[in-house]
Amino acid sequence: MPKPVRKKKDKKQTKSDVWWLRKKVSERFRAIVGRREVWRSLETTDFKTAVVACNKLSLELDKEWQDRLRAAQVAGRTAAAPARTMTDWDLSGLQRVVHELGREAQIRNPPAGAKWAQGTQLRDEEQNDEEREFDEQALDRFLSRTGYDLTEADRKRFLPMYVEAQRQISVDLTRAARNHDYSESNAFAKNAPSLSNRIDLVQAFEFYCDKAGIKGGATGPTAKRWRPKIAAFCEFVGHTDLCRMTRNDAYRWVDHLTDEGVAKKSIREVWIASLRAVAGFQIERGLFTSENPFSRIRVRGVKSTKTSNKKGFSDSQAATILTATLGTFSHLTTPETRAARRWIPWVCAYSGARVNEITSLLPSDVRPDPETGILCIHLRPEMTKGDYERVIPVHSHLIEQEFAEFVEKREKAGLPLFYDPKRAEGGENANPQWQKVAERLGEWVVKSLRVTGVKPNHAWRHRFKSVSREVGMHPEVEAFITGHGGSDDPDEIKKVSLNYGDPWVKTLKKTIELYPRYEIAAPSTPLRRVRRTREQMDAAKATKTGRRKGAQPASVRA
Repeated sequence: MPKPVRKKKDKKQTKSDVWWLRKKVSERFRAIVGRREVWRSLETTDFKTAVVACNKLSLELDKEWQDRLRAAQVAGRTAAAPARTMTDWDLSGLQRVVHELGREAQIRNPPAGAKWAQGTQLRDEEQNDEEREFDEQALDRFLSRTGYDLTEADRKRFLPMYVEAQRQISVDLTRAARNHDYSESNAFAKNAPSLSNRIDLVQAFEFYCDKAGIKGGATGPTAKRWRPKIAAFCEFVGHTDLCRMTRNDAYRWVDHLTDEGVAKKSIREVWIASLRAVAGFQIERGLFTSENPFSRIRVRGVKSTKTSNKKGFSDSQAATILTATLGTFSHLTTPETRAARRWIPWVCAYSGARVNEITSLLPSDVRPDPETGILCIHLRPEMTKGDYERVIPVHSHLIEQEFAEFVEKREKAGLPLFYDPKRAEGGENANPQWQKVAERLGEWVVKSLRVTGVKPNHAWRHRFKSVSREVGMHPEVEAFITGHGGSDDPDEIKKVSLNYGDPWVKTLKKTIELYPRYEIAAPSTPLRRVRRTREQMDAAKATKTGRRKGAQPASVRA
């Protein structure tokens, strides 16, 4: 248990009368707290009172840090990105920051008659323990105030540089006070550019993930896809300073990726888009005042890969999939996989919902409306694109197929509808199980059922829109069901449609029932997987081997 200490006011070893808690931060809490140690005033000059207050405050801090760490683990994320190792260039630039901030704070009115430090910098071994402790505390306050995060090794390297920067501040202020000479010392003429004029693109990306509200945040699918692109670009230009990046760097990057064989559409919509978004967010926040070097970058030669304008399933394709859902599946498939194949196509077909909105359902999300008693699917805000709850009445054909009984069985088992948390292979938030369920369902539709030419999961949503027009659904009511308005922009949807009136469940139910039933009979013979011939297997193996030999480097793979 830490003991109360008195904090030194200055290098003359003058100590305050008030007792303080000085608590070391253990390694496992360091990312949460952001510091190696913390100081807290005990607000008393009486030692016995300070001892009691010190013990109490220390226990409270331990509990607070433990709660914050547990909350971060439950959320499936790390509390903070680990400190990045600083190069000599970085530390040299950071030394300039120390000098600039300290000098500018007092140079306009330097204290007259002050005894400024003179002489040469003390070598580390010439400092006594108390002087070194004072310098370390001052360095910690500087790092905390400015937001820089150093590893333990970099902190030790930077401490003497920090002390020298402070000494040079004293030299400049002494000259200004005595001689009215306000010129800046040339002591740092050979230093790297000041980090105060530097924006770390990697850190800016993490800031963007945290503050811009992208789906899933720093551990979501967008962040997972963009993060290696940001790192690869920084490696290409040889630094991470956004302020030094130019439009020419962006075009050299486009040419490099093109030469490496990356698809031009991917270059435009992923590689450059990620850079443009991060730099644009810095400008939006007023942190970057230059022009966005990644805006208006054209990637010429992007060709559409579409062979047709078709988006939804045709009648025959829908019948093929729904017929297969009623077949007998292999006993080797898990109960969750069988449930996903049996129910998800039907639910998507009769609701127009996005597949991830359905694969993530919990039994508690399917419940009767308290006013009308109509069985509804409640899509949680965190799973919808517009970030608001959407209510969809269950189509009568689903009820007749005993969908409610299936939900009840999963509820009794204490499990989500279409996945089992015990089967998670890592618990990473960027790859949730419900998303894997959707991916595997799409593979089943394409590879086993041979339904191609459209996106295997999203095509149900397009078909629902087409059928709704055919049967004359009211456009606004249909928009309430699908979460669409006059625009695909969620903000525009809310402004135009969802902010006017309420989506009455009885009205939604009438509209859902306008959707015609799929009259599908179960297959007469069990569904069997189409097995490949030996020739097909050999050809696939040869193709895979050739692809591996000509594989692209991981840093530039689309």
